[in-house]
Amino acid sequence: MPLRFLLLDDNPDDRLLARRELERHFPGCRSAEVGDRAGFEQVAAAGFPFDLVITDYQMRWTTGLDVLKLIKAHVPQLSVIMFTATGTQEIAVEAMKHGLDDYVIKSPRHYARLPVAVRTCLDRTEIRSRAIRSETRLASLLENIQVGVFRMSLEGEIEEGNRAFWSMLGLGSGEFTKAAHHPLIEDVRQHIPELKATLEAADLQLDAGDLDTGGRAFKVRLVRVRVNGHDAVDGIVDDVTSLRRAELEILRLNADLEQRIATRTRQLQDANEALETFGFSVSHDMREPLRTIQGYANVLKQDFAEGHLDKASLYIGRIEAVAHRVDTMVTDLLEFARLSRTEIATENVVVNDALHEVTAALHAEIQQAKARLQIEVPDALTVRAHRQTVVQALTNLVSNAVKFVRPGAAPVVRIAASEAGSMVRVTVSDDGIGIAPAAQARIFNVFERLHSEEEYPGTGIGLAIVKKGVERMGGRVAVESAPGGGATFVVDLPAPPEPV
Repeated sequence: MPLRFLLLDDNPDDRLLARRELERHFPGCRSAEVGDRAGFEQVAAAGFPFDLVITDYQMRWTTGLDVLKLIKAHVPQLSVIMFTATGTQEIAVEAMKHGLDDYVIKSPRHYARLPVAVRTCLDRTEIRSRAIRSETRLASLLENIQVGVFRMSLEGEIEEGNRAFWSMLGLGSGEFTKAAHHPLIEDVRQHIPELKATLEAADLQLDAGDLDTGGRAFKVRLVRVRVNGHDAVDGIVDDVTSLRRAELEILRLNADLEQRIATRTRQLQDANEALETFGFSVSHDMREPLRTIQGYANVLKQDFAEGHLDKASLYIGRIEAVAHRVDTMVTDLLEFARLSRTEIATENVVVNDALHEVTAALHAEIQQAKARLQIEVPDALTVRAHRQTVVQALTNLVSNAVKFVRPGAAPVVRIAASEAGSMVRVTVSDDGIGIAPAAQARIFNVFERLHSEEEYPGTGIGLAIVKKGVERMGGRVAVESAPGGGATFVVDLPAPPEPV
């Protein structure tokens, strides 16, 4: 786009000479000439659509100083050069105060200087325009970035800040009084002495805010700067709340993972120890009846060879009994293994309904032992459990209570249940032979027997099944007993959740 000049001079010859110099040095430029008030008012009404104005000082209808004031009032960025032969140094100084860009003496030998002054003004205008554009872009950038930027005096007073900065404080732009008492600003003030301590430019980084109290976390960089001859502090604030929370969550998850690993490691160690014990028990207790069967088979083989058949029926009966015991042991072992690995689905189970199934299953055993059962359980008392597993556990406990009594004694078994906080406690008590304190910790192990097969028959797996089943349902089992004083088995099972 060609350059556009406005020549204000009431002398047409001076305008012609000035125009000639401009066209020689700025080919293709367009110059508008105005020599009276009407022409000036016309270009003023058009908004001075020019790149530069060259005006005389003393004109019949006005002065160059009045022209300058009017132009700078309406188009402050428009460059103005005063080209006159009647001006003085005082006029030049006064004009410079009102924004005059250059002052050129009008004389034949100074016409050549006019294009130089014009070039200088145009270059200065371009530089100024670039600076304004850069400043505008920077201001726009600072207002739209998500990083807070602020300036503070060395006395700790906020002087300015961008939109993100005020947003981080939770304030509106320019609320300096409220900002002065914000925890972030108070944290920053505490570090200003560190910036004052050195004579050279200094900067430092700090963490501000407090996540522990539900606040926000900030990373702040402070730089001491020199502005218009005074020291100040520029700050850059980055909201790192999400990052810090993520870091804390990672730390928490790591700690939780380490805890879970430690717990799982202990569980595996316990499982390995239990497996070793289980393997030893199976090896010992399963092989013992097999050796017995093998022994009776050898005796039968010898008797048949020698023709002694009088005890054959006895030995065969013993083999059948041992085989039945082995079958029972295998069945119990399979049940124990099932409880160890099968997913157990729980439901609401009425305790009295489960006890009805128990007494029905043990009816013959109870009748044979002439046992008396005392059941003290509220009708509607309910547990959250697996029905079959509850029935099995109570069946084993009641069966033991009926079995482990002194010879000739008629057992009395008391079954009670009541609420115990978030659990339901079921107790099975007897007046039997009791359990020594030293043995109470191991009676729930697989194949753990405290008495011989002749005294009290059994596989030694029943209480292990009780413990495994109760624990799989989220409960616990314990025993209270003394030798000769009977035993009380305590089973705690989860109560149903409260209705929402």
